[in-house]
Amino acid sequence: MKQDNSYELRFSNLKVGVHTYDWKIDRTFLEERGVEDFASVDLQVDLELQRKERLMDLDFSIVGKVKTACDRCGEDVDVPFDSENHLVIRLAHETDLTDDEVVFVDENEQTIDLGQFIYEFIVVGLPSRFIHPEGQCDPKVEQYLEEASDEGEESKEEKEIDPRWEALKNLKHKN
Repeated sequence: MKQDNSYELRFSNLKVGVHTYDWKIDRTFLEERGVEDFASVDLQVDLELQRKERLMDLDFSIVGKVKTACDRCGEDVDVPFDSENHLVIRLAHETDLTDDEVVFVDENEQTIDLGQFIYEFIVVGLPSRFIHPEGQCDPKVEQYLEEASDEGEESKEEKEIDPRWEALKNLKHKN
């Protein structure tokens, strides 16, 4: 795997105050981290970093779109993406206290790689299902799914349980 240092933040020489950074994220960013489900990725990451004496407040804004296969019809679908995330980096002697929103970094360190955090913000911000808006899926697939659903309902009606067996099931559950 190629090591990409472009997301490395050199904080040792940052003065107290507000600093801004931005990155353009494409498909290779996710592929380098093992995610190959997207035909295209076009995301803009904007970071506003407020440097204080012993900590840094980082506010990430990630907007754009990803293109992937629709989970319903299989055709490409553009999925809009918009995520706001906050992270606190604290400079300390002990660094094993990290949790979800606060990362402890040894005060002797000079840089931190933000690539992993950006990756996690993207993955968590994606929807669990990728589908077209109602009525925009491939009409042939929609028709097939509707017919299959109708057949499933008919077969359920045909498989109604004989009332005598239903009574036996009820006896079994009472014991």
